[in-house]
Amino acid sequence: MPVNKKEKEEGLLSFEDGSSYPYEIIKSDRRTMALQVKKGGEVVVRIPKGLPFRSGHELAQKNKSWVYAHMKGIQASLKNKEEFHWEEGAKVLLLGKSYILRVVPDSWRKSFRVSIREGELILAGPVGKQAGPELEMVIKEVMKQFYRQEARKYLEKKTVGWAADMKIGYGRIAVRDQATRWGSCSTKGNLNFNWRLVLLPEELADYVVVHELAHRIHMNHSKEFWGLVEGKLPNYRLRRKLLKRYEEEVYGNY
Repeated sequence: MPVNKKEKEEGLLSFEDGSSYPYEIIKSDRRTMALQVKKGGEVVVRIPKGLPFRSGHELAQKNKSWVYAHMKGIQASLKNKEEFHWEEGAKVLLLGKSYILRVVPDSWRKSFRVSIREGELILAGPVGKQAGPELEMVIKEVMKQFYRQEARKYLEKKTVGWAADMKIGYGRIAVRDQATRWGSCSTKGNLNFNWRLVLLPEELADYVVVHELAHRIHMNHSKEFWGLVEGKLPNYRLRRKLLKRYEEEVYGNY
């Protein structure tokens, strides 16, 4: 449903480096004010209908340092996404470490193979006939298949270990290409994990596995749930924060 023009107003934030960002104030049926910086860089202030637009402008101005920091992070992420290509020499992640991607044409091979060498991920196979965007798409798909295979072994092993430690049972494990979620637990006890977890430092994968196993006891995010997580990972808050930092890069490039 479109927002009535009378319930919207625009403003502009100016910063010390000379840059400025527009923002939009939207009135709606809500009880509190909220300031949001969207993934695309849009700055939105949401306020209750009963408040004047002045309240929204004051909230934006009061938190402009926070907006500035978020906008710079988004700009850096978008620039990194534009510069990243699946090609020879690209820097790619595996278990939180950066590797150089090596593409080795091998016309004798009928299929592709990815191997790990000191500081390098080597993709060998019949890539001689492709070029440009077509070759990049082939490399990306081969690497995604490699990551998914590695992720299944990696996450199954972690789940077995943590489930035994926590004395918690579970159903089946599925490794999926999830757009926004790192993991989930169904009411039947089945666990779903994002294959991109294999890209991250091991302690972050541990956090997601423990988090989902804890849902086998508490299907919510109650105090008891977080108490169970904290009992196994005392620094889970830090891990959760670090996990958030990886999202832009991982979902943007992979």
